[in-house]
Amino acid sequence: MVNSTNKRVAFKRKLLFAALMSLVTVNIVSISILLIYHVPRALLFAKWLTSITVAWPIVFVSILIVAPWLLRLTEWLVKEHK
Repeated sequence: MVNSTNKRVAFKRKLLFAALMSLVTVNIVSISILLIYHVPRALLFAKWLTSITVAWPIVFVSILIVAPWLLRLTEWLVKEHK
């Protein structure tokens, strides 16, 4: 029972991390690109909403898939090689 609970909590943490990280990343990138291209203020909200609606699910799934591999790669790169 304890092992099952730990796995459930770990899974929830992974989902929450991916959701938060992807949401923050998508917002930063989307608003930056829109501002760089001088999107008129009247269109800014609509364009921003469209861009995050398209990009957020892609980034969310990407983080779920890629993050574990990158964590292992990071551990391998920083460990002391003897």
